[in-house]
Amino acid sequence: MRSFLDFEGKSVEKAVQLACNELNISVEKLKYDIISHGSSGIFGLVGTKKALIRVFVSDKAHAKSAIHDKDKLKPNSELSHKETVTALVDEAFGEIKKPAKPNKPAKPRKPVKPAKSSKAVDEKKIKPAPADAVANEAALTVAQELAQKIFKALSIDADMTAIKDADQWWIKVKGSEPGILIGKKGQTLEAIQYLLDKVVNKQCGKGNRIIIDVEGYIESRKTELKDLASRLAKKTSKTGKPSTMNRMNAHDRRVVHVTLKNNRSVRTQSVGEGYYRKLIIFPKKKANKKQGQEKKK
Repeated sequence: MRSFLDFEGKSVEKAVQLACNELNISVEKLKYDIISHGSSGIFGLVGTKKALIRVFVSDKAHAKSAIHDKDKLKPNSELSHKETVTALVDEAFGEIKKPAKPNKPAKPRKPVKPAKSSKAVDEKKIKPAPADAVANEAALTVAQELAQKIFKALSIDADMTAIKDADQWWIKVKGSEPGILIGKKGQTLEAIQYLLDKVVNKQCGKGNRIIIDVEGYIESRKTELKDLASRLAKKTSKTGKPSTMNRMNAHDRRVVHVTLKNNRSVRTQSVGEGYYRKLIIFPKKKANKKQGQEKKK
């Protein structure tokens, strides 16, 4: 009777080599089917998938080798695909489960260096630190190159203009088919923004704010959010009950926070984890007390 074992690797060749080493047989004698060739994921960032092969072995060989590593091997490709999709969904909607980090061995202490002279310290202080503008421009370049790849994949000709605004860069896009880039209720544009944020944060570090806008859609969205935030703030101040706004990306939440920052009757707070979070508008306690005193009078 014959059975099978599954082996994974960065490529089919790597998986085959792993199977040969585990089962102690040559490549010529290895009988297997390729379940999956693997995938590099989205721009090599998320959703990567290993190659998977299914090796046919006898029960005797199955019992002698590789059985002790069954926990390391995936039983089928469906589980690997499911884990990949789940990870993407969890990451976007805040259900991230971080694996426990193994305890690292303590590093030996380095010998204490003699103190530098005051002159050397003063010279070090005089040297200017790297400007934030340099990091921002590098992040802008990464974002523009990625956006261009996305436009090319969608077969859309688009022109980009970079504009610096306070602590962030804007990538203004004009194209022949803006509707495709924006999508229904801005969902496609949000997906592009999400990818830009992930790639820029990974390659250039966090703190670089790059906003992409297509034909002024973000600006019109900003105006709508300001109006909605003001209306909900008035409602919250009047009723004394919190108002909840639907899940929003970081840029939209920032618009609401800034809009109500100087409002003395309410305060804002983001709730949840991940890229998309809810935003709640709470009444301030002092405002509630004053309203109560006015009603008593």
